[in-house]
Amino acid sequence: MKAMIKKKTMIAAILLTAIALIGLSFTGALASTSSAVSPTPTCSPVPTVPPTAIIPVRSNWVRIDGNITSWGTQVAPEVKGTLSVMAATTSIDGVPAAWIDQANAIWTNTTKISSDGTTTYSYYAARLVKASFTAIDFQGNNFYLNGTWNVNNITITRTVTKTDDSINIQSNTQITRLETKVAGELNVTGDWTQFTLSIKGIPLLDGTVRRSIERVTMFNRFDIVNAGTDSTVTQADLTTIENSYGAVPGMSNYDANMDFQGTYQIDICDIATIAANVQP
Repeated sequence: MKAMIKKKTMIAAILLTAIALIGLSFTGALASTSSAVSPTPTCSPVPTVPPTAIIPVRSNWVRIDGNITSWGTQVAPEVKGTLSVMAATTSIDGVPAAWIDQANAIWTNTTKISSDGTTTYSYYAARLVKASFTAIDFQGNNFYLNGTWNVNNITITRTVTKTDDSINIQSNTQITRLETKVAGELNVTGDWTQFTLSIKGIPLLDGTVRRSIERVTMFNRFDIVNAGTDSTVTQADLTTIENSYGAVPGMSNYDANMDFQGTYQIDICDIATIAANVQP
């Protein structure tokens, strides 16, 4: 019980500090990737949905979550990873506003754990920079997306030091850019059950779709608990992301849809983003 209270107190203190630093009125674009983990990250501006604003209506909203099962000639279980996609048009009060397209693929074929508790985990991450074209039921594909992508190789080294009274975990992240703004396309086929992701300079990624949603609906991208079924950001969303604080790809509580800053970890900036959008 003391440990739980201590964790909640720590998160609350960090959250208050972050909100004081970056404020609750965010405007602008999503962040670019950073080269290393920092204990006090600089939060880039992130948009909010004001409580009095009309929530954007997404026409033909598509969400796809999948599992990567092969990378070139390497197949599962040697290769494992995830794909997450959201794509749609938006309109505010019936007036077309903008396209919203985001796609991330994260996969790995390497994990090393030493006897002294040091873990080295290397993985790859492809992030959609800009979509050129998206379509449903296009040329034999249930869903099709092409655009430009960035591809990074991320290596995380975690060292665990144990004493009689405490456990100290030190983490270091190195990000190496492999491809910058290269062409790539995503094809979803087999009645929304299979996908391929082809990116220039990277072996072909294949996988299976574990969830797909297509509908016209009210949607708020900061509603992470009831995504696609609700449009209100609540305390439940804040609690969910607080419980993922510090998570990185490879951990069960990491979700790319909560990584608003694009740093490949759930940090205080992501928590503050949800906090800024909680509606009374």
